Amino acid sequence: MSQWGAHLADPALWAVLALVGGGVLAWQRQRRLALGLLAAALGLWGLSSGPGTALLLTPLENRYPALLSPPPEVEAVVLLTGGEGWAPGRSITSSLSTTSAQRLLEAVRLWRLLEGRVPILFVGGIGEPGGQAEAPLVAQAAQALGVPATALRWEAASRNTYENILAIRERFPDAQVLLVTNAFHMPRAMALCGKLGVNAIPAPCGYHTRAAFSPWDLFPASEHLWASALAIREYLALAWYRLLGRI
Repeated sequence: MSQWGAHLADPALWAVLALVGGGVLAWQRQRRLALGLLAAALGLWGLSSGPGTALLLTPLENRYPALLSPPPEVEAVVLLTGGEGWAPGRSITSSLSTTSAQRLLEAVRLWRLLEGRVPILFVGGIGEPGGQAEAPLVAQAAQALGVPATALRWEAASRNTYENILAIRERFPDAQVLLVTNAFHMPRAMALCGKLGVNAIPAPCGYHTRAAFSPWDLFPASEHLWASALAIREYLALAWYRLLGRI
């Protein structure tokens, strides 16, 4: 599909246009309503545009640089799982969320650069009611990608980032480990590592921002809106953890 077709089919564009249209129609009779609709349209456009998304995500994603080559002295690669989509009849790699798949690829890349000398620990339990424990699924996917079972470890009881880091500390209380998670999530994970005494080297992956912008990034897009929602949720999680004294 062409760029024009893809953007015209995007619900985010039509939501912005509907709000603008409503504001224009209401202008003659209800100025306050019109201004509210136009302000909502402007806000929605900002959140669903490339520049707006980058404004929110860049401070999170650029906090730690990508780890191109791991130091040889680390004792494990640790992956925080990020969701699953298991269903009967699906292959194991199709049973991972996009987030978990991105993290798995990065963990396997680092493990191979370390020549398989260290284990990979997958950390994460059931993320949603009725779901599957995530760590065993990601471990199975790693085995399907060629990582031997002898190199795989998992922890499937932790339910959030705080419990994830506690589980890592229990298994590697003194060791230096590589910590794999999405770039936007890394500041919170590393803050917890610092607070809880886990010696972790950040290995961020799964970036949502890009180095260069295209004029198409100015068009409202559901992809950008979803990424903005991730950023807002992460800022709220950081604030909540600070309020609880966890970071």
